[in-house]
Amino acid sequence: MNSATILVPDKFKAWPIALLVLTVIIRYLKMDTKPVLDIKKFIICIGFFIILILSIAYSSDISYALKKLETGLSLLVFPLVFYLIAGDKALFNKKTIHTVKLTFIISLVFFLISTFTYFFFTEPFFTFKDTLEHYTNLVDIRISEYSIHSIYLSIYIGVAIIFSFSLFKGKNESDNMNIIIYFILLILIVFMAILNKKGPIISLGILGVFLVIKNKFSYQRFIFISLTVMALVGLIVVLPRFNDENKFRELLEIGENRGSSTGLRLQIYECALQQIVKSPIVGHGWGDIKNVLNDCYLNDNRKLLLESNYNSHNQYLSILLSIGVLGFSAFLYYLFYIFKISKKEDSQILFFLILYFCLNMLTENILEREDGVILFAFFVNLFTFENSKTQIR
Repeated sequence: MNSATILVPDKFKAWPIALLVLTVIIRYLKMDTKPVLDIKKFIICIGFFIILILSIAYSSDISYALKKLETGLSLLVFPLVFYLIAGDKALFNKKTIHTVKLTFIISLVFFLISTFTYFFFTEPFFTFKDTLEHYTNLVDIRISEYSIHSIYLSIYIGVAIIFSFSLFKGKNESDNMNIIIYFILLILIVFMAILNKKGPIISLGILGVFLVIKNKFSYQRFIFISLTVMALVGLIVVLPRFNDENKFRELLEIGENRGSSTGLRLQIYECALQQIVKSPIVGHGWGDIKNVLNDCYLNDNRKLLLESNYNSHNQYLSILLSIGVLGFSAFLYYLFYIFKISKKEDSQILFFLILYFCLNMLTENILEREDGVILFAFFVNLFTFENSKTQIR
């Protein structure tokens, strides 16, 4: 249920998490022999989030801080769940993780195809070309409790592509699974091109470079990744766009078009940096980020930013605004620790997953939106605690 969260209505997204917590706690209490678990890993995984919670004490807008706490609770809950379950090898094993990955991929592909089909048949006078042009906006406004911002849907697709690569079978095994994965990858690449979001696509490109390097420039890997990139780039170029608007053209207009998504982000970053300098050590408090940014938008007469109430659109800047250099250092150490675990356990999927999220955090506040934080907290902790060493007492 948690891996198929995209099919869960917004108002019920907490239910699968609550059921998982309840199930794991009951199962843990019933165990005759309790495992001695890796407490250090657990503390590091929740450390920066605890600092965020503590910063509420010096926030002036407590109600907003509590809303952010509610949204971010996955950062505490999922580490606890996988910390407890790490010693239960009958339940938490490779077969379970394989099923979780497949469930995520299948549910996402179902969501993409079903929503596209729904828009095509229900939007008055829409042709197939119209559906292609408007899908990016429709998925955010036309499906009520299932709506998701197109950037976050692109991030979901990126995660599914990472999982798909990990599911390829070896040369000596049946090709049937590989054929299915090739077909799924094609669907995912087509929808990634339809959504046409710069951050997730560029992040995937960087992952492709790392994949080639980490696999010592394997000829087969290189050819496959090259064909994948060419297919994605080709689709981005040829697919129809509303008003012929291609987001990648904005990269050629940096500094010129202040009203583009890239131009707006640069203005936001300027304000964020100005406010960070005012309280660099402990930040302004988790509840005051919105007000601090809005003050800057108002003082600098940036009406569009103020009217739209934009957040920092950069997770690193947001953490610096909230808890300053001290909390930011804890967050960086957490990310470094995850990379260290991926190297120690030779877990390529954890490496590429955390790298993908880190890259997307440069342009999005992934840990501050429900669609982002649940995805991050569930899968990163799943693979982080997969190989936790335990002892039985």
